[in-house]
Amino acid sequence: MTPVDPLRLAVWLSRILDRVGIKYLVGGSVASSLMGEPRSTLDLDVMIERDVTKVRALVQLLAAECYVDEETAIDAVNELRSFNAIHLVTSMKIDFFVPESLFAEKQLSRRRAVKLPTGEVLYFYKAEDLIVRKLLWYRLGGEVSERQWRDVTGVLRSSRQEIDSENLAAEAESAGVDDLLRRALREL
Repeated sequence: MTPVDPLRLAVWLSRILDRVGIKYLVGGSVASSLMGEPRSTLDLDVMIERDVTKVRALVQLLAAECYVDEETAIDAVNELRSFNAIHLVTSMKIDFFVPESLFAEKQLSRRRAVKLPTGEVLYFYKAEDLIVRKLLWYRLGGEVSERQWRDVTGVLRSSRQEIDSENLAAEAESAGVDDLLRRALREL
């Protein structure tokens, strides 16, 4: 495993998450690279279900190969915040997010399985949900991140065939980023 192979790290992590029984989805630049335009990253973003008992078991299994603080992880789950682990061999950071809203819970429940060329299966956002999530991050960041914006337009271009336009528009409106979605669509 190398520091520039987050997909391989995601496969390793998915085996642990499956063993613990935690529902998850891969997001961030790994997901947008898979569904849009590839780009490099040094971290892995994963949304996991809120379950203190399972997260405690996850931390114990991760501890063999990662630096992760159990108390911080449990507090994050209880307080609807993120926590992270550092994979010691690669120095890659794994950011764990818990659903902070009903909207995020819906996104986790709509996750989609993707079979990789190597035969492993990973769970990712649906394209519409990834676009809305990226638009939210773009807005929260002051609407200045070229990287987030490129991720949005890349997924819109590359995943056009699988996107449910009506659902995307409804979810963007519900999340308050419909103006950004319209702008992104005009730029295609």
